[in-house]
Amino acid sequence: MKSVKLLCILVALSMFFGWIVSIWASKVDCGNPPNAPAKPAVKVAKEDVNVQNDYDKVVAETSGAVYLTVVNGSQPKPNACGLNPSNAPSEWMGWGGPLDGDNVTIGEGAGSRNEIVIGGVYFERGIGTHGTAKYVYDLTGGNYVKFEGYVGMSDEKDPAECGHGGSSDFTFSVDGTEKFKSDVLKGTDGGANVAPVKVEFNIPAGAKELVIEIGDGGGDGIGCDHSALGDAKLLVAGAPTSVKPTGKLSTSWGAIKASY
Repeated sequence: MKSVKLLCILVALSMFFGWIVSIWASKVDCGNPPNAPAKPAVKVAKEDVNVQNDYDKVVAETSGAVYLTVVNGSQPKPNACGLNPSNAPSEWMGWGGPLDGDNVTIGEGAGSRNEIVIGGVYFERGIGTHGTAKYVYDLTGGNYVKFEGYVGMSDEKDPAECGHGGSSDFTFSVDGTEKFKSDVLKGTDGGANVAPVKVEFNIPAGAKELVIEIGDGGGDGIGCDHSALGDAKLLVAGAPTSVKPTGKLSTSWGAIKASY
């Protein structure tokens, strides 16, 4: 009986660790960041609007989702890391490129990337850029039914160097039909961090192309516009959806996070 119980325990542990590995597999397959972050994200009890790259909430990677990537993915069929854009890399950022790593920000050019934090929320997966930018993703390589993600301004420019941490606007279209358009989003507003804005929409059957366009926030120029996509992913039928970070206000249209 003891041997049977031990075997059951070993099987359970094997299944558990297999599950853990499956959750993290695609992140590992994306490789290491291109360099050590100059200003690493730091977990704190209460995020401070005046401190760059600190966070008090986490949006974890979703097992089974196809993540939007820029470097280590593939296209038109995604690999374990995710789906790469099909348009020219020169269109992926308005300043400071090239984008040379997944799940990192644009930083201050090559050699200065950071982890992705938007409004005090740390994202295990995402894309950091500098508006204006455009990403085109080929949807013909998978049976996608929904897009989910977050948009906002990277905390690496929020607010010490740029006043309000830059500003951008985000538009998502599928086959020429607009699915989502944000208001102008800033890093901070009224002395409080602007929370990441949740984006989600269904993808029609037979859709061919997803286009994400990032503007300069209403024509005020691209200075300090360190835009970011957090947890940007495509879901197939039956795939789990992400959980909103706890302790946040509604993420509709650039909601302001509660002040600490």
